[in-house]
Amino acid sequence: MAGKLSSEEKRAKLARAAMNVIWRDGYHAATIQTVAKEAGLPAGGVFYRFPKKHDLALAAMETMQDEFIPLLATIAPNGTPKQRVSVFFDYLDAMTPRRVMHGCPVGKLMLDLPGDTDFAPTRETGQAIFNALINWLADQMRQAGVSGHIAQKTAQSMIVRWQGAIVLAHAMNDRKILDDDINDLRQLAGDLMDRRG
Repeated sequence: MAGKLSSEEKRAKLARAAMNVIWRDGYHAATIQTVAKEAGLPAGGVFYRFPKKHDLALAAMETMQDEFIPLLATIAPNGTPKQRVSVFFDYLDAMTPRRVMHGCPVGKLMLDLPGDTDFAPTRETGQAIFNALINWLADQMRQAGVSGHIAQKTAQSMIVRWQGAIVLAHAMNDRKILDDDINDLRQLAGDLMDRRG
């Protein structure tokens, strides 16, 4: 028999459940009861750990940050910048089916957030996730010899394109849209790094 979950384990389980529910159903449709059911824990535990719904949104976004940002450091650590970028695009490609089905979890929550100040920490965490993606990609290009300004601008443009392709692929329920865009972005990055490296 599995042991009893610690308070920290329950909190982490509820935060992950919040992430999944918000990603699937959207922030406004997510309820405390749905999050509790997803986690397999009593609803009272959600209220206890996340007294306000904006606390739940922050926990969901922090879960995404805690899972995604450290992953960037593990991408082909002994490879060349071009190899790391190729593996990065493999990773984006592996995420495609869920992105077509539900959209981007970070982007979806960012779009759903109300404008009041209670959501500022969640918004800042989402911005940090996107900034980490852009900066990681720009850093790989700089390491390959692309000038700093061009690397930063290109990386931002690539993340913008990828996010736009997710929205369109999700709206059209057409994986090919996202597959084609990821392949184009991979080629664009590779060509740029070959020319500058």
